[in-house]
Formats: sequence, C-alpha cells, structure tokens
Amino acid sequence: MKSFLSAILFFAFSSFFCSALFAQAELHIHNNSGRTLTVKIMQLQGRFSAEDNLYSVLSVGPYQRAVEYFSQTGYFYLKTKAAKPGTEPLYSKGDAFEVYVGSDGYSVLTITYDVAESAINPLDGKQISRAEFEKN
Repeated sequence: MKSFLSAILFFAFSSFFCSALFAQAELHIHNNSGRTLTVKIMQLQGRFSAEDNLYSVLSVGPYQRAVEYFSQTGYFYLKTKAAKPGTEPLYSKGDAFEVYVGSDGYSVLTITYDVAESAINPLDGKQISRAEFEKN
C-alpha cells in the first residue's frame, strides 16, 4: 500500500511539474469570413531594432480556426492577408500585444476576423460636396 501511495504522489508531482515546465501560451485565430487568411506572427525586437522577426505563418481557410503556441513571453503583432479568388486581397497590420508565459500562468488570446462582402459598392452613386453632406 505504501508503494502505491508513493507511486500516486510521484505521478501527481510529475504531472504538476511537467505542466508548469511546459506551459504554453495560446493564440486562437477565428476566421469568420469567406476569405483565406495568411497570418504572419511578427515578434517585436525592441523599440530600437530596425526589423522585427517573423515568428510563424498560419494559413486559415474560410470559416476555419487555427492555434499558435508560444513557449516564452514576448511582444508580437499580426500582419494579415485576406484573399478570395476574383477579388483584391485585403491587407492589415495589427497593434502589438503581449504574450505571457510564467510559473503563475500563461496568456490565452483569441482574435476573430470578419469581412463583410457585398456586390454593391456603398460608395457608388452621385458625388456630393461636403456642404451637401453637412446639410440636415
């Protein structure tokens, strides 16, 4: 019985130690659009660095999800291309965010992309002046 309890304690301690040792932060990308996303995860190198490092590239299909894992704390931002056959790609660069991995926890981040597609261009129509716009 004593060896059984020792084995259980060893297993519990090992599980706790391994989960703390190998904790990873998570970035969840939810693509709620009909476009394929190419997401470049860029790691900031500091405010005096001339160039940031490419950390990872994810391809996320239309209405799909993806996850990227981080093993260390750092600052990152995303560069995104949203492509759809027959249309011009959309490009964006997001603000920096912090990813934290520590003995007391880790970050779990979710970013959702939505693109509203329309065959009607809301800007088409009669041109008006600013004065006409400001009236009423």
